[in-house]
Amino acid sequence: MLQYFVILVGVAVFGLQHSGLSALGVKDWITNRWGKTGYAHIYKITSVLALLFSFLSMGFWDWFYFVTSPELVQPALFLLGWGLIALGLFLASKASQVISVSTVADMRTDRKPELVTAGIYSRTRHPLYLATIILLVGMASVYPFSNVIVYALSLSAYVLIGTFLEERKLVLQYGQAYQDYREKTGFILPRLRKPEA
Repeated sequence: MLQYFVILVGVAVFGLQHSGLSALGVKDWITNRWGKTGYAHIYKITSVLALLFSFLSMGFWDWFYFVTSPELVQPALFLLGWGLIALGLFLASKASQVISVSTVADMRTDRKPELVTAGIYSRTRHPLYLATIILLVGMASVYPFSNVIVYALSLSAYVLIGTFLEERKLVLQYGQAYQDYREKTGFILPRLRKPEA
């Protein structure tokens, strides 16, 4: 049971870093002291450290179990998992073609933030979060072990919480333009049909 608590603490540390440093008040405070470049460095370094900490909190080290213990492989889950991982990477790639991660986190120093509604963002407001959840489900399918499943579920839960927090921030940042955008596009799941005018 302690191992699962450690995983939850690891994910909580990542969640606090991710949402905490993205909060407008915190971002403004850091930017006023060290500029946007300083904020970008702080955000990137702490993101990597927090994600690494959360990942290591999983305490899972048998990443090649399918080679060392092939009898543990559940073929349907294994194939489904790799398919989901490929889909998640594809969605992340499509989202990154439209907008970079540094733009999403408002770390660009060469231009003001703008509301992006083109490409995959015309169907879903949070394609990177969707890709993350799909990747996590894929990872839990390829590695159907309790530590990995608890990690994937808890990080997916944080992603949903983080998405709601981000929505509030985006409404404050972009106002009515974002409200209008919300009515036309899916939250995390893509809206397949365009809304009627």
